Amino acid sequence: MLQRLVNATWRRSAAAAAGPVRFMSAGISQHRDTPDNTSETSFDFSESNYVKVHAILSRYPENYKASAIIPLLDLAQRQHGGWLPLAAMNKVARIVDVKPMQVYEVATFYTMFNREKVGKYFIQLCGT
Repeated sequence: MLQRLVNATWRRSAAAAAGPVRFMSAGISQHRDTPDNTSETSFDFSESNYVKVHAILSRYPENYKASAIIPLLDLAQRQHGGWLPLAAMNKVARIVDVKPMQVYEVATFYTMFNREKVGKYFIQLCGT
């Protein structure tokens, strides 16, 4: 019993001594309007990408269209030069018939989605 208490106390003190937790995501967790990234900015998939949108949606049953959020966000990011504007996320939400917040949650959770402009070469390093 005493050994268990000592072990638990030691683990907590060791974790506290390790310092603050660092998050390795490169982006910010909230949206900031810029002239080229507001809710009024227009975004639409190109004709060739609409063919891909329909192909992506055909992989999922009608009542599970939300499963297509990640591939559609990836398609939108590739079309828009490597980053996702707010209008693209809103478009994906309309296509899969979910609230925009559900799409924002996915886009902010995964570090592969860039919600701000990035350079021609975007290098990421593993922090673990």
